[in-house]
Amino acid sequence: MKQAFAHWLRQLESRIVDRQDSTSALVLVEATLPILLLMFLLQWLGIRDESVRALYRPSLLNFSLWAQGAFIAWLMLMGVIAWHRRRDTEAMPVLVQLTAVPAMLGVVLLSLAHGLKDTPMSMVLLAQFVFARALFSLYQLRWAFSLSLLAVLVVEVCMFQGWLPYAPMLSAPVYMGGDLHPWWALWVRVVFSSATLPLSGILFFLAATLASHRRALETLVRTDMLTGLANRREFMTRLERESHRQARSSRPLSVVLFDVDHFKRVNDTWGHPVGDEVLTKVGEILRSSTREQVDTAARYGGEEFVLLLPETDLSGAQHVAEKISARLREHAFVANGQTFTVTQSVGIAQVVEGDTGWALKVADRNLYQAKRDGRDRIVASVAFAEGLTHA
Repeated sequence: MKQAFAHWLRQLESRIVDRQDSTSALVLVEATLPILLLMFLLQWLGIRDESVRALYRPSLLNFSLWAQGAFIAWLMLMGVIAWHRRRDTEAMPVLVQLTAVPAMLGVVLLSLAHGLKDTPMSMVLLAQFVFARALFSLYQLRWAFSLSLLAVLVVEVCMFQGWLPYAPMLSAPVYMGGDLHPWWALWVRVVFSSATLPLSGILFFLAATLASHRRALETLVRTDMLTGLANRREFMTRLERESHRQARSSRPLSVVLFDVDHFKRVNDTWGHPVGDEVLTKVGEILRSSTREQVDTAARYGGEEFVLLLPETDLSGAQHVAEKISARLREHAFVANGQTFTVTQSVGIAQVVEGDTGWALKVADRNLYQAKRDGRDRIVASVAFAEGLTHA
């Protein structure tokens, strides 16, 4: 049961986020029909009692039931059409309008007929508007909103001029300033609960959905899409933070730069998709070879990667780099039925007095020294301000 509910929530979230016309129309029908059926059944059952029947205007009683029945039947028809077309991804403006306009305008008219000012119908109307806005764009709802607003204005003007009574479907308003009629006391509780509980649920659900997608967007901004590592911007942010920490504590901190050797040759020989596979594998090795929530592995640019290793001195950083290089060297890539291997050159620098900017430059110089020395090797030094000391 719990899994089924979670699955339904995920489906609802995807329909709200994706805003596919057919599924959005289907969800709007699913959200509207329960309250409409409840209102219809309450009135149909209530008027079987003579004292309750007297609460409604005789001239509109049967008409309102027939109108509500036709309204429900129409939305069911739209729901069936939307269900059959739920896998179609193309725009369906006609289906949207034939669903949204009746769904919203019908609830508005039903609310006006019962009275908006002293009944929970205002909550029903608000819930309907929130559901509709979550599922459709404002442009798609322009006719539904415009006609609904026009209906409210026309009724208000007619009531102000005395041409139409307040709550025209009722013989007297629900609330007359004293105790509610027993039927209205029950009716108000049922309608209020049926409106506020779903409305509260959808508001909390929308807030949770927004928070989830905000976190996903924040992760997207910080992450390299190909490798899943931090991107250069995120690395520089963490580098600055660690520089302040290292300057205060004088604890060891190292920076490691990796560059895949002859990467252009890989792309030229095997193609860019294989090159991407190589970069993805490097990212996987870096991620699995470092400490989660402590170290930072990032794609620095192109085929260049970087590690930020807090609480790690030069020898510790060399050990990590050797392990990573060995794993990459031993991995066999397959392309067009042939295998090949790749290596990487590494430059390492240990930070001194929080000067991570200088350490990064030293690591970069060591990296190019490793390339000049023949590639597939590691050059490391402490980033003293006066020069380089190779280990």
